[in-house]
Amino acid sequence: MKCLTASLAALVCLGLAACGEKPQTSGARKTATPAYEGPATAFTAPGWKPGDKAAWTDELRTRAQGQNEYVRIGPGPAATH
Repeated sequence: MKCLTASLAALVCLGLAACGEKPQTSGARKTATPAYEGPATAFTAPGWKPGDKAAWTDELRTRAQGQNEYVRIGPGPAATH
């Protein structure tokens, strides 16, 4: 009898918890803006101004080349056959 009562109480608690759940919706709808039009913050690269697409693409290209192993290490020893 105690097991049945405990099970019934647990079922009631779970049912009440499910009814109290709030809908998971986002607040304000955000519009997509290109990254190069983002705000200037303390982490903004020096010399870049928001809206400057050419400087943004140059910065991305420079950053990618810094992460390119072939460019970073340089040419290896010549292979001999």
